[in-house]
Parts: sequence; C-alpha cells; structure tokens
Amino acid sequence: MDGKEAIIAKIIESAEKKAQENVHAAEQYAVSVKEQATEWANAYSDAQEKVLQKEIADIVERRKIVAGLDVRKVLLKAKQDVIDEIFARAEQKLCKVDKKTYLKLVLAKIGEFADEGDEVVLSCDGVISEKDVSESAVFKEKKLTVCKKQGKFYGGVMLIGKTCDKNLTFHDIVSAEKDKAAPTIAKEIFG
Repeated sequence: MDGKEAIIAKIIESAEKKAQENVHAAEQYAVSVKEQATEWANAYSDAQEKVLQKEIADIVERRKIVAGLDVRKVLLKAKQDVIDEIFARAEQKLCKVDKKTYLKLVLAKIGEFADEGDEVVLSCDGVISEKDVSESAVFKEKKLTVCKKQGKFYGGVMLIGKTCDKNLTFHDIVSAEKDKAAPTIAKEIFG
C-alpha cells in the first residue's frame, strides 16, 4: 500500500500545487482586472467631469444671453411706453387747442384729402360746428356735405367718400406722425 499511498499523496500534492497556482493566477488576474477597471473608471470620471464642466459653462452662457435679451425687452418696452405717452399727450394737447387753431387744422386736412362730394363727419367733442365747416372755401369748392350725426371720436373729422373713407381724426394724425417721428424722438430722448 505504500506504493499506492505514495502515488495518491503525489497526486494530491500535485493537485494542491496546481490549485494553489490556479488560485494565485486567479488572484493576480483579479488584481489586474481591478487595476484596469479602476484606471478606466478614473479616466471615464475625468472625461465626464470635463463634459459636465463644459455643459455647466454652456448653460451659464445661455442663461446670461437669455437674461440679456429679457433686459433688452424690458428696456425696449419701457422706452416704447415713454414714446406712447409722449404721443398720447400730444393728441390730448391737440384736442385742447383753441377753436381757431382747431378749425384751421381741420380745414387744412380736409383741403388736402377731400374728394369732391365727400361727407364730413364731425367729432363728438363739439369744438367746431357744421356752420364752421360749411362756411369755408374748401367746403364750397369741393361740394362737401356735413353728416348730421357726429362721429364716435374726439378731435378732427372723418371723410366719407364714394370710393373710400379718410380718417382725419387727431388720433390718426398723431399716429401717422408717430410712425414717422418716433425713431428720431427716441434717439433724442434715449441717445
């Protein structure tokens, strides 16, 4: 039995040695894989950190741009409100001029825009009367008539014609002037 036991002992010893070698190789492989995984994780983490920092910078830059645009919008709205107020006050002052100046302006506009046979609609403010308009030279020259019913507007007149109507109200006159003069006025006021 000694020979058998020696062979069995030799086989067991050889198997234990082979098992230890396999365990040692597996441990070395595990250490190597762990080192590689750690290196990859560190490299990936560094790369993601750079991407994240770039995204943060981009988000901050976009937010600054949007905030700048919002500020410009608010500023533009405030400037527009100031200009609107200027022209609203101009319209109010125009409606409050003395009767002579009021009539002169209305007759000048009628002379400029009226076609023969137009009907003049007076404003409801009652500053000028049918008689004031009908006694003018332009009224007679262009064979105009005055509407018996007043318009639902303040300041100026409207002309009702066969082919088209013309809005000569102070509101429309001021609005037309605003379209032309607003850029110049804004430049003078706001620089």
